[in-house]
Amino acid sequence: MDKIYNNFSLSKVKELFLKDEIVSIGDDFIMARQTNDVDFELLKFPSRIDGFVAAYCRKGRFKCTINLTEYEIHDGMLAVNIPNNIIQLEPSDQNDGIVELTIFAVSPKYMTTLSSDLGKIFVDAINMLQSPIMEMGPEEVDIAMQYFQLIDNVINTDSEYRNDSISYLLTSVFYLIGGMLKKRLDAVDENDEKAPSTRHKRVFESFIELVEKYHNKERSMGFYADKLCITPKYLSIIVKKVSGFSAPDIIDKYVILEAQHLLRHTDLSIKEIADQLNFPNNSFFYKYFKAHTGCTPNSYRQK
Repeated sequence: MDKIYNNFSLSKVKELFLKDEIVSIGDDFIMARQTNDVDFELLKFPSRIDGFVAAYCRKGRFKCTINLTEYEIHDGMLAVNIPNNIIQLEPSDQNDGIVELTIFAVSPKYMTTLSSDLGKIFVDAINMLQSPIMEMGPEEVDIAMQYFQLIDNVINTDSEYRNDSISYLLTSVFYLIGGMLKKRLDAVDENDEKAPSTRHKRVFESFIELVEKYHNKERSMGFYADKLCITPKYLSIIVKKVSGFSAPDIIDKYVILEAQHLLRHTDLSIKEIADQLNFPNNSFFYKYFKAHTGCTPNSYRQK
């Protein structure tokens, strides 16, 4: 079969998938209670959704394939999608025909406006790649539903600071989900002989701390390896083993996140941003940004 993917923006998700109770801020943040049948036909082929999506299954069963790994989703389970995941949905053999979901969806653009630490967002995204499905306990469900209700209430107010309030609440939700995932991954690692060692995890965490601190000045592997008193090759092995990503990819991701934030939320010129991120000149910054995002800094700023 040809490797063809359906690509859905959040506006298409809202238009095609969500039929019931929906509250939203444009097409950048969507929250919905889906109580009718899920239309599996729309996602039966490999698809990508351009957004961060958390779907909690309140009732029913269905199959969900994420990056070629198949999961059986049932009531009490949370599925998390991040951009670039390849997903497919299909009915479960044990399904009685009804699936009820509670859904949060946030666009990548809106994510950059949240009051979150960029480093923690990236590390949580790594966790979500490793473990995109989890079963939630009653207390976790209760807290999540309280957030859902509070966000619903705030969206329906006419407060001057409504959007700012939603931003902070969503930041808190993101950390809540990230904490749940980390807790489960730590528990699994304790019983997995092939899991990264505690020492490797410490090296990786130290690497992330250094990247958070120096990514706007340093992009070379040698710099970070020297800081950790290990060789670049050994650092590469550890980062790959712990996260599944290469160390240069992580460094580049931090730089791009910082560049996107500066382009979107400051009045700095392209040259000033290039200087702030320690690029030798505008041309180098343009080529670097386009290679990692597919668009120029100017076109990204104008979106």
